[in-house]
Amino acid sequence: MSEKNPLKCAKWIWCNETPQPDEYGEFYTTFSYNEGSATLHISADSDYAVYLNGTLCAFGQYHDYPYDKIYDTVDISSYCQKGENHLAIVVWYYGDGNMSYYPGHAGLLFALIGKDGVLAQSDTHIRSRISPAYENHRRKKITAQMGLGFAYDATQEDGWKQGELHGFADSTVVEQDLPLRPRPCEKLRLEEPRSGTLTKQLEDGALLFDLGQNTVGFLQLRVTSPTAQRLTVSWGEHISDGRVRRLIGKRDFSAEITVREGETCYLNPFRRLGCRYLEISAEAPLAHCEVAVCPTTYPLRELPPPPLAPKAKEIYDICVNTLRLCMHEHYEDCPWREQALYCMDSRNQMLCGYFAFGETGFPRANLELIAADDRPDGLLSICCPSREPLAIPSFSLHYFTECAEYLHYSGDIDFLRSIYPKLQSVLQVFLRRCDNGNALIPPFPDAQHWNFYEWRPGLDGGKSIDRTVPDLPLNALLSLALQHMADISDALEVAHGYRAIADRLNEQIANNFFDNKKQLCFDRNVPEKTYSALGNALAVLCGVIRGENAITVCEKLAFDRSLTPISVSMQCFVFDALLQTDFARFRPYVLEKIEQTYRPMVELGLGTVWETEQGEADFQNAGSLCHGWSAMPVYYYHILK
Repeated sequence: MSEKNPLKCAKWIWCNETPQPDEYGEFYTTFSYNEGSATLHISADSDYAVYLNGTLCAFGQYHDYPYDKIYDTVDISSYCQKGENHLAIVVWYYGDGNMSYYPGHAGLLFALIGKDGVLAQSDTHIRSRISPAYENHRRKKITAQMGLGFAYDATQEDGWKQGELHGFADSTVVEQDLPLRPRPCEKLRLEEPRSGTLTKQLEDGALLFDLGQNTVGFLQLRVTSPTAQRLTVSWGEHISDGRVRRLIGKRDFSAEITVREGETCYLNPFRRLGCRYLEISAEAPLAHCEVAVCPTTYPLRELPPPPLAPKAKEIYDICVNTLRLCMHEHYEDCPWREQALYCMDSRNQMLCGYFAFGETGFPRANLELIAADDRPDGLLSICCPSREPLAIPSFSLHYFTECAEYLHYSGDIDFLRSIYPKLQSVLQVFLRRCDNGNALIPPFPDAQHWNFYEWRPGLDGGKSIDRTVPDLPLNALLSLALQHMADISDALEVAHGYRAIADRLNEQIANNFFDNKKQLCFDRNVPEKTYSALGNALAVLCGVIRGENAITVCEKLAFDRSLTPISVSMQCFVFDALLQTDFARFRPYVLEKIEQTYRPMVELGLGTVWETEQGEADFQNAGSLCHGWSAMPVYYYHILK
C-alpha cells in the first residue's frame, strides 16, 4: 500500500475467527474529540453502516473485487460532540456470491483521522461481537440476482451503540493484504423518508401501503404493538393481484422484523428496496403502523430537457426518473428484482445520462469496474462485479460500444489507454473464433455461455438453437465492436488492423445472410429462415447493407410486420439504423414510435419505464416496471430536437 494511504496502519478485523456467510458483525470504540476535522476512511466485505453517538452517519460499501478493493472517505465531523464519542459500525458479510458481489473474506478496515492524527482505527482493541438483533446465517435469498434478504429482531436490541456493551470481546485480525484505492465515484445520499399511505386492510389483516410512485431506498418502520411479534414486510411495483405479489417462482420479496411490545423504530441501512407498494402482515393486530422508504440517491445535476410537447415531456421525465432510480454503487438494470450491472443495459443508461446529467465520472467508474472482471475464458461476466459462471457473449461486444461512446462524450483518452489491454484481450476471444474476419463466428458452445441477443423467439438464446450454425446478430455486433475498437485505437494513436478485419467480416456476413429476393438479411442459414428487425438493423449499422439496399431495408424495418419485431430495449438499434440512413425521412417515425411504445407506461403512473412492452406480466409475472435500459427516449429527444 502507498505511504499516502490513510489506512496503512489499520488492520483488517472481524468479530470471530470462523465467519460464515450471511453474518453481521458489530464493532465499537470510543474517541475523544475537541474540534476540527474528523474524517473516516473505511472499507468492508461486504457492506457497512456507521453510527456516531447513535446516529447513522455513513453507509454503503462500493461493489468491488477482493483484488481491487475500494475504501470510502467520509467527513463525519458534524456528527461529533465535544468530549467522548461512541463509534459503532455494523458490517454485513454476504459470503454467498450474487450478481453484484464477488466473494471475499469477512472483514472491516477503518481509520478515523482528526486534525492532530489518528482518533481511532481497526485493530484488536476494537470491541466486537456477532449481532444479536440481525438473524445470522439465514441465507435466504430474495432473488438469485440480488442475493440475500434479512430478518431483524428488535427485542434483542441493547444500548451498544452508546457504550452499553454485552457479549463483546477483542476483535480478530484477518490476515490479508488487499490492494486499496479510493472510491471512484460519489457516495449515495440518504434522503428524507417517503411515507406510504395506508390504502386498505386486506381480508387476512395485512396492511397495504402506497408510496405514490416507484421508489428505491431503505425500509423504515415505526410501529406500536400490544405484544412482541414477527412482521413480514413485502414489497413490489404493482398490485395487479389486489395485493403485493410477494412470491414469484423461487423469488421472495419480503423481510421479517420482530417488533417489541410498545413502540419499535427500525431503519435497515443495507438492503435497498425498489417498489411502489409495501404490505405488512402481523401475527396480531397492530395499534399503529407507519412504513416508509428512505431514498438512496446518487448526487446528480439534471440538465434542462430539450423543447418538447407536453406528452413527450411526460415520457422524457419518466425516463430520467428511471435513470436516477437505477444508479447506485453502479448502474442497475432494475432496482426491484436484480440490481445488477450489465454491459448492454449500462450502455443505454450511459448514453442517456450524458444528455440528462452531463457528467462522465459515474460512467467511467462503471466501465472501470467491468474492465476489472477476470473470467477464465476471457469474456466479460454476465454482471460485474461477480463470479457468476454465466456470460452473455454479445454483451461483451456491447462493452466496446459504451467505451467508444464514453470516449466521444468525455474525451478521456487516458482512461481508454488504461483499459486498452482489457479491450484487446476481450476482442481476441472473438477474433480467434472467426479467423480474424475470414470466417463467420458461431455461437459459443458451452453451457456457461448464454447466446442472448434480445427477448424475442430465436434471439433469446434458447436451448433449441443450433450452436454450430453462425448467426447474423453476433457477427454484426462483432463488426461493430471492431469498428469501435478502431476508433478507440485511432484516438490513442495505436497502430491496428481492426477496420480491415471488420471489412472482411462484413463481406462474409453479406455473402452468407443477405437474401436478394427479400432484400433482407436472415438470422441464420437454416431451412426455416427468420428475418428479425434486430438483425437487419445491426446489418445496416455495421455497414453490411448500404446505399439503396439500406433504404429498402429501413422501409421494411419501419413498416414490414413480417419481421420478428424489436423489443423495447433494442428499439435503439432500429432507430439508429433509420436515422443513419435517412435522418429527415425517418425522424417523424421514430418520434411516433416512441409515443406509441411509452404512452402506456406514462398512464400507469409509476413514474418509470418498463423492461419490456408486456410490463409486469412478462417473464411469468416477473417483468420489471423500472428498467434502465428502456430509458432511451432521453437520447432521441435530444438528438431529434
